[in-house]
Amino acid sequence: MFTVFFIMLGGMLLGWLLRGRLSARLLDKSIMLAILLLLFSLGIRVGSNNTLLANLPTLGGQALLLTMAGMGGSILCAMLLSHFFFKK
Repeated sequence: MFTVFFIMLGGMLLGWLLRGRLSARLLDKSIMLAILLLLFSLGIRVGSNNTLLANLPTLGGQALLLTMAGMGGSILCAMLLSHFFFKK
């Protein structure tokens, strides 16, 4: 936990020290490359986990249910707020 915090803090400090010296385009491309590499390595990790792959249909169904419930609750709340506060 502290390792992640200190790495982030170090990146913030380095960014503050180097502000204005590095091109924004170079940073954008570097960040995108880092994110893509992280996603690729996550895919490798998931694909090599037999237990996770065996339970994927169950986990996918639960994820779909949670997503739909969250979206439904958000839509219902927005409709209620719109009805009570934005009447014309």
